[in-house]
Amino acid sequence: MDFIIKLLKLKVTKVLACILLITFIASLYFCRDWYYRQVHKGIGFYYVNKGDKAYRQKKYQKAIDMYKTGLRHYPAHSRAGCNLGNIYVSFENYYEAVNAYEQALRYNPNFMVCRMDLGIILSEKLADYDKAIQEYGRVVNTNPFTINIPFIFNNKETTKVNKGLAYYNMGLAYRGKAVYMGDRTSISVKYLKKAEEAYTKAENYLKNDYDNTYNHALTNHLLGDYKKAALEYCEAINIKPRSFEAHYNFALLLRSMNLNKEALTEFEKSIMLLDYNGKDNKNKYIFGIIAEIKRRIISEEGGYDYLINRNDVNSLSNDEIIYSKGKVIPQDFDMDKLLKCTYKKQFEEI
Repeated sequence: MDFIIKLLKLKVTKVLACILLITFIASLYFCRDWYYRQVHKGIGFYYVNKGDKAYRQKKYQKAIDMYKTGLRHYPAHSRAGCNLGNIYVSFENYYEAVNAYEQALRYNPNFMVCRMDLGIILSEKLADYDKAIQEYGRVVNTNPFTINIPFIFNNKETTKVNKGLAYYNMGLAYRGKAVYMGDRTSISVKYLKKAEEAYTKAENYLKNDYDNTYNHALTNHLLGDYKKAALEYCEAINIKPRSFEAHYNFALLLRSMNLNKEALTEFEKSIMLLDYNGKDNKNKYIFGIIAEIKRRIISEEGGYDYLINRNDVNSLSNDEIIYSKGKVIPQDFDMDKLLKCTYKKQFEEI
């Protein structure tokens, strides 16, 4: 009896093996395209892995060769396509970079970081502002699936930041278009207003971001909205007190508003930052502006006495400075506190 059972089991096993073999052979015939794709996908992943290794080792030409081979076998590997685009950017081959980014996005339209990289190259390197704005618009309109597993994985915050950066870069692109259209033309003003709107939207996602706040201020400055520009410059300075550009442009704005005493202080802070950072090629020009502002202040009632009695923001006592290589270098004092903007309340009340 046992012998018969074993024989039956053996026959059943053989029959099942035959059925599986026949099924596999049939699938090779009827689904040969699927098998073909899987083989090439495996080859593609192999070369992409070699490309990743070369990329990490900064062997960029080898990485290009490996990625291109991998993508020939498996074009849908969007990360490899985006990495390839990044390498082309480092070689300043921007048109090839655009092609690589666009191929990656054809297979993965929701690849937000890659689309952002594409927009930046289109705007900042190729001056194709319209297409860049379209790409940024796609980023902000993308709603990827978000997951928040505490202490393990959370892409919600990353998605939020990416949308903020997209609005910020959209603002830069609109301002680029405005500059291209000419100074104070109706079209340039239209694009400056769009840039201002983009920066405002970016603020909903990017809190205390210096770059967005500073460029928002600069755009309002160009639009002639001096109150908003002043408030934004103040905010930018308080986020990054040692920014020469923010202090310098704020000083120019204050001079335009005939707030000469405040402008003098901001120009002096600019000079301090140039000295502190070892950049003195602009000093002569700024000192010329300071001399002009001092003449304005002297012409005001009580202006001469104000200049005589005021403390220059650059003045430090002997125990607060040291000399190194012919330069005066401040030591134990709170430079950031000295540089921060103190006029915010003044402009809020205007």
